[in-house]
Amino acid sequence: MKLCSKTKIAAATLFLLGSLACAKRMQDPNVLHTGTGTQNANPIPDEETPGHWATIEELIEQQGRKFGLLHNWGLSYASITRIQKQSGRSNFVWNDKLIGAYYEMTTNNFLVMGKRINVDLFARNAFYYPISYTFNKVKQVTVQQLLYNFDLFTGAKFSMNFWDWVTVSAKPGIHLMYQLHDKWHYVHLGAGLGLEAEMPISSRWSFNIGGIWTWDNANLGSNKRMRPFDLAWEYQAQLGFRYSKRKLNPKSFVRYVPRPPKVIKVKPLKPKTSDADLSGQISSESTESD
Repeated sequence: MKLCSKTKIAAATLFLLGSLACAKRMQDPNVLHTGTGTQNANPIPDEETPGHWATIEELIEQQGRKFGLLHNWGLSYASITRIQKQSGRSNFVWNDKLIGAYYEMTTNNFLVMGKRINVDLFARNAFYYPISYTFNKVKQVTVQQLLYNFDLFTGAKFSMNFWDWVTVSAKPGIHLMYQLHDKWHYVHLGAGLGLEAEMPISSRWSFNIGGIWTWDNANLGSNKRMRPFDLAWEYQAQLGFRYSKRKLNPKSFVRYVPRPPKVIKVKPLKPKTSDADLSGQISSESTESD
């Protein structure tokens, strides 16, 4: 069943509105600044340290440039091309299209170069399921149903922020891929480059879009004897989100609004009787009885 363009636009609009509503509910850092530090609670402010709800600038200043880990995840698409050169005729070209999900872990403030360029380390894992398989642009019918692909891309990440609204990153790294195909097991090893753009949704949520292109050696293991390839490359496209308490966004589409601290009513505790007072009461009672 094919969906019309209006249905696709309506579904995409509902998805974006739902994402913004969810981000607005979760964007509040819930941190109270009392003059002596930050607390993840709502204590009753006293006269010496009058509490106030910290602004986003104060929270970022308190965080400083501390080392930490960031996590982002989302949907991913991949296209794998393998070529076997032929003499006297056109080359043999195999192409696989896959869809799946990815998870990426990145360091924060690993190395700062100047005021604008940050250098961090990252590791991206993706798990795919093949949706299309062609040979010389002719669609092939798969025999097996349990097919999958595991993809690992790791390296260094060079990021630059523009106007606190867009963060552009370049990610050179090493690529490792294992794929259970309809007829063979493929193992690729190579290098590539990833490009990514990240935009803030709220103080904690960010939206990122990017792509990865890798040049691989597809003749690892027994592939060289079974079906050797002369060329192999892969490109991936991703659409995901990042949620972090350690790295807040100074500007965002969903504006951060400081709230006043909540007043919590606490029942007064009864004073405890010390051992000295208890011994004095016992001695006085014994004296009165005599």
